[in-house]
Amino acid sequence: MSAPQSGGQAYICPMHKDVRQTAPGTCPHCGMALQPESESFALLRHMMANPLPLIVMAGIMIVLMIAAMMMR
Repeated sequence: MSAPQSGGQAYICPMHKDVRQTAPGTCPHCGMALQPESESFALLRHMMANPLPLIVMAGIMIVLMIAAMMMR
């Protein structure tokens, strides 16, 4: 679980966010193959670290859906 070198590719376990390696391999916790970290993984980790915007967005969507259904 070493930190990736600057400019190098990082590999992470989809199930264990603390597992991070500089080379492909398997997760020491679950045995899953490590996947290359991409921007989508980084965005997902960022969103899960602070779920408040997701909760607010879901609440707004529910209110809008109810309002749209009541207009019929």
